[in-house]
Amino acid sequence: MNNTWGDMAQYDPVTWHWVIAVYLFMAGLSAGSLLIGIGLRWANKELSAGAESSILKAAAIIGPVAISLGLACLVFDLTKPFHFWLILIHYNFQSVMAIGVLALLAYSPLAFAYAIIVLRDDLPKWGLGFLTPIAKLLMPFRKLIEVLLFVLAIGVGAYTGFLISAMNAYPMLNTAVLPALFLVSGLSAGAAANAVLALLLFKTDSHDKTLVKMHGLELPVMAIEILFLFMLFCALYFKGGAAAAALASLTSGLWASVFWIGVVGIGFGIPLLFMLLPAAARHTKGAMIMVACASLIGVLALRHFIVYAGQSYLS
Repeated sequence: MNNTWGDMAQYDPVTWHWVIAVYLFMAGLSAGSLLIGIGLRWANKELSAGAESSILKAAAIIGPVAISLGLACLVFDLTKPFHFWLILIHYNFQSVMAIGVLALLAYSPLAFAYAIIVLRDDLPKWGLGFLTPIAKLLMPFRKLIEVLLFVLAIGVGAYTGFLISAMNAYPMLNTAVLPALFLVSGLSAGAAANAVLALLLFKTDSHDKTLVKMHGLELPVMAIEILFLFMLFCALYFKGGAAAAALASLTSGLWASVFWIGVVGIGFGIPLLFMLLPAAARHTKGAMIMVACASLIGVLALRHFIVYAGQSYLS
């Protein structure tokens, strides 16, 4: 065998794999879930007095759990995972990753603190009654924690897009649209996960006012998501050269199938088809869970498409 040219595997442009795609999904899911939950709480004056909606309770669980799972994926993808603590004490403020680490360092404990506040009445029945005194201590700071968490959630949701848009060698990834696309798709995933948990864990009625209000956000969020995707592909086309060549990911290979079947067919198609049904059929528990699961699959497929297809074309 002639080794002059080496093993072609060394020329594989894909350096970030499914673990990173899952991390990006989980971070977006966490941020989107809390943004939806807190936003609806602020919009619902009746609940601001102290009652906790099932949507907010679902967000309080999903937020910290999803970000913890996402960070676990990120840590174990490192070459030396047990040295991850080094990035917590060494910062380069010209690096997008360093700024993101700082945001996550503030966001994660606040998400857990907020969960303790929101779920204070449910903690004893889950065997977590020992956290109730902490909830009482945190209650006076609820508004401050809520505002900080909301702002940080926007940052975390957009940061996932900034993180990979900093990869200059890949024309599909190196676009200004990605942070906005990831933030909006995170809202879509967050709303879907909130609906599933509220319906299954908290036994929420499918006609619950807060749930129906969140359900009503589906179409505008999906429309914005489609708009950002359109802008991304238009930007690639008009850039020309290697950027335009990256559009081949939409017409050939495995990732074209992931996009058209996973993102468009399941993620957009199924929710849109359900919107054509009469209101009574759309607002059943089964229909809502099916639409929510389709949205989650679509966002996960989008993260995989962007990560893999984006790295497959070099500028």
